[in-house]
Amino acid sequence: MAEKRRRNTGKSTLADVARLVGVSTMTASRALRMPEKVSSDIREKIDAAVAELGYVPNLQARNLASASSKLITMVVPSFATPGCAAVSEALQAVLRPEGYNVMLAEARHSAAGENELIEMLLSYNPAAMVHFNFDNPEAAHRQLSHSGLPVMDIGGVHHDSAGISIGVDYAKAIRQLIQALIEKGFRHPGLLCTQTSNTIFSQLLNGWHSGMLAHNLSPHRVVTSPQPAGFAAGHALLPEIQLTWPEIDVLICTSDEVACGVIMACHASGIAIPSQLAVASIGGGHLAAVCSPPLTTVVLPYAEMGKLAGKRLLAALRGEEPPGWNELPVKLQPRASTGKS
Repeated sequence: MAEKRRRNTGKSTLADVARLVGVSTMTASRALRMPEKVSSDIREKIDAAVAELGYVPNLQARNLASASSKLITMVVPSFATPGCAAVSEALQAVLRPEGYNVMLAEARHSAAGENELIEMLLSYNPAAMVHFNFDNPEAAHRQLSHSGLPVMDIGGVHHDSAGISIGVDYAKAIRQLIQALIEKGFRHPGLLCTQTSNTIFSQLLNGWHSGMLAHNLSPHRVVTSPQPAGFAAGHALLPEIQLTWPEIDVLICTSDEVACGVIMACHASGIAIPSQLAVASIGGGHLAAVCSPPLTTVVLPYAEMGKLAGKRLLAALRGEEPPGWNELPVKLQPRASTGKS
C-alpha cells in the first residue's frame, strides 16, 4: 500500500498519514470518515499525524465515499482477459444477494488512460472498486488512496496494492510447473509470455529464472509478446520460437488460450505432441481439458478469487478491516500434452 508523495506539489497524502501511524490507508480513511468505528487511541494518533503532516482531506472524494451506493465497479484489461468471466461471475454471486451490482469497465490494456477511467468511475459514486489483472499507474493509485473507498486487486497477489490484494503468486505457480516437467525428463524448456499486467509478468519471470536455475538449467529461452493472450498469438509465434531454439522439448505458455494456439500450430505443421514438442500452460480453465491432446496446466483458482473478493469487500463495507494480503494455492494438473515416459 506504499504510495509516493506528490512530486509536483509536495502535499501529504492519506497514505502518508497511515504510514506515520502504522495503520492501513483504509483504517486512516475510516477514522476520518467514520470515527465511531475506530478506537479512540487510533483516532488520536491519526489526528496527530494529520496535524503534523498538514494533510488536507479530499472533500470531493470523501463526499463520494460517504454517500450510500450499491454499485461496485470492476476494471479489467479486456473482457477477453483469461479468468475475467470466472472472477466476475463468482464476485457477483456473493455481492448480488446483499443488494450490490457489479459494473465492468474495460481499460483496453492502457495504463495511460486509466487515470481518466478512474475519475469517470468515481463519478458513478461506487461503494468500492475492483481491479482484475491490472496495474494502477501512480496517479490512479493516488486517486484510489484518496477516495477512501475499499479497493480490491485480484490476480497476482502483491504488497503494493492500493487496498486489498487477492490472488496467487505466479512465481510459485511456474516453479511448481518447472519442477514437474524436469521430473518427467524435460531438459530444454521454453517460456512464451503474452500481454499481461506488470505485476504478473514480474512474478512469472522471477519464478522462471529461479525455477530453472535451481536445476542448473539456462533460463534464456524466453519469448515475450505484446499480443493478447489468445489462440492467434500461440499459433503465430511457434514457428519463430522453433527457428530460434530448435532444441526446446517443452513450451510453457502463460495462458491456456496461447497454449492451445501452439497445439493448433503443431497439428498444422505435423509436429507430434508430446513426442516432438510438449506443451504446458498456466490457467487451468475448461479449455485445457477439452483441447487435443488435453493440456497439462497449473490451475488458477479464478472462482475462488472472486468468491473471496466478494467476502472481503462485504467485510470492508461493514466497516471491518479484512486482511490486506490474501494468497490462494494453485494446483498442478498433468495431462497428455506432456505425457513423457
